[in-house]
Amino acid sequence: VLSTAVDALTAFVRCFLSPDAANSGILLQPVMVYLSRALSYISTIAAKELPNIKPAMDIFIIRTLIAYQSLPDPVSYKSDHPQLIKLCTTPYRDASACEESSCLRLLLDKRDAWLGPWIPGRDWFEDELCAFQGGKDGLMPCVWENEVSSFPQPETIKKTLVNQMLLCFGIMFASQHSSGMLSLLGIIEQCLKAGKKQSWHAASVTNICVGLLAGLKALLNLRPQTLGSEVLNSIQAIFLSILAEGDICASQR
Repeated sequence: VLSTAVDALTAFVRCFLSPDAANSGILLQPVMVYLSRALSYISTIAAKELPNIKPAMDIFIIRTLIAYQSLPDPVSYKSDHPQLIKLCTTPYRDASACEESSCLRLLLDKRDAWLGPWIPGRDWFEDELCAFQGGKDGLMPCVWENEVSSFPQPETIKKTLVNQMLLCFGIMFASQHSSGMLSLLGIIEQCLKAGKKQSWHAASVTNICVGLLAGLKALLNLRPQTLGSEVLNSIQAIFLSILAEGDICASQR
């Protein structure tokens, strides 16, 4: 029920709120209150570590993160940033427990598709078929969604959860000042160093690539001014460190 309610809020935001709307502030306030309470509820339940409700909570977290991403201006929920950052850095702070993201293909520029490793299909349907992974516990589409997948339950809940965490991480990264960005990059660097000899390292590298790309794309939309050299150098150092490993897959390269 809670997940459906948050999903309805997302539909409302997408239909009636835009950065240019004169009444967006008035309409946004109750939405922000509901989402902030949802985030607090997530934090409270997560602290209790109740395994029997984890599947339902994962869906609730997914819906909540999607709702936050649909808001036009991340500054409007700045007070929620610390909780969101804690939640969305889970793939880096607890990398061994997280799935490998499937968002890399989505974030890469389609104009570079000829570089591989994903060769574009003849049309959008073939592209969607090639990207389909399937999952018996995947999210079912809602009746008010504008863009419904041609294939039901295209991904597992765990993979969808990681995807939404990393996409939201990108928005959080782009919304921070330089010191905040460097702090988040430090978490990523620590994850990259800690997992080099672990079985989950390849999945972790993909998640790092997704988080950084999501952050860079969000920066283009949110920040007209250029980044400081320290932040850019840190991002470059992470990418160079990944390339230097040698055993990365084609999509990560």
